[in-house]
Amino acid sequence: MRYALQKLGQFAIVFFIVTFVVMILMRLGLNAPGDPARTLLGGTADQALIDATTAKYRLDSNYFTQYFFWLKGMVTGDMGFSVPNSLPVSELVQTRMMTTLLLGFYAILWGLIIAVPLAVRQAYKRDSWFDKFGSGASFAFVSAPAIVLAPILTLVLIKENTIGLPGPLSDYQVTIGGWFPRVGDKVYPWQDLGEHFRNFFVPTLVLTLPIAAVFSRLLRGDMVMTLQADFVTLASAKGVSPRRVLWVHALRNSLFSLLTSVGLQIGGIVGGAIVAETFFDLDGMGTMLVTAILSKDLFTVQSASAILVASVVVVNLIVDLMYGVLDPRIRHARALA
Repeated sequence: MRYALQKLGQFAIVFFIVTFVVMILMRLGLNAPGDPARTLLGGTADQALIDATTAKYRLDSNYFTQYFFWLKGMVTGDMGFSVPNSLPVSELVQTRMMTTLLLGFYAILWGLIIAVPLAVRQAYKRDSWFDKFGSGASFAFVSAPAIVLAPILTLVLIKENTIGLPGPLSDYQVTIGGWFPRVGDKVYPWQDLGEHFRNFFVPTLVLTLPIAAVFSRLLRGDMVMTLQADFVTLASAKGVSPRRVLWVHALRNSLFSLLTSVGLQIGGIVGGAIVAETFFDLDGMGTMLVTAILSKDLFTVQSASAILVASVVVVNLIVDLMYGVLDPRIRHARALA
């Protein structure tokens, strides 16, 4: 329990530092033309509204005071007002957050579903054609960012992609594509499960493939070393079935790097989600953050950044605590610390 509180304190410090830096950068951007409230509200805002906004959000105070009042508002549910969208930021977040959460959850889930059996079989069949093929495929997808995969998968999998022909055939077009619709309108699983998965399949695949490749490479390397350990040889000598040795004893002791990578990939998913949401017209937190930065929508940027940072912090805290579940020795050492 003490260890968990220590880690929570460390992650809280990270959260405060990151959100404070984001606030300073946005304030500097607003101060560049002059009055931050006037920049925030637009040039047509009357002076009374500008004065009221300045007073409410302490825009004429020092950075620490402004941060304190913004943080107090976050805790009480007042995230500020988005002038470009003419909506409270809390309403924007409520309508956008579920899309990004689903994309991230599906990407991690399918990344693990693909990577774990692939890596285990590669390690078991080390240096076979399957291992070499899997390693090559993993290397290729690790090297392919979301901004490259998105247009390729769109051409292959999205229905009714029309491309023009070159040269003398430029007056003609060819329609190619696969089985999945362009996303556009979001359909959530509680509305229509089948349509939801059809709409989210390609955007999820854009995020899943690089993640699965990273997971697979890490787990394969750890599994190869674990299978050479003495306890694996001893378990086999005692008559434990090869399947149990592989999937229980060896796999459990090879999951530490994979767990660490799961925590690290959450940050990468944020960047990938921005690409996927933009490319497939999904209204999520990623597109909301980019639009807010471009339009100098101060409170939306601060709130979106805080939520994304908090998500990364919470997931990494859970991952850190999972080490003790996998290895009782770690749990015992933490209890004694």
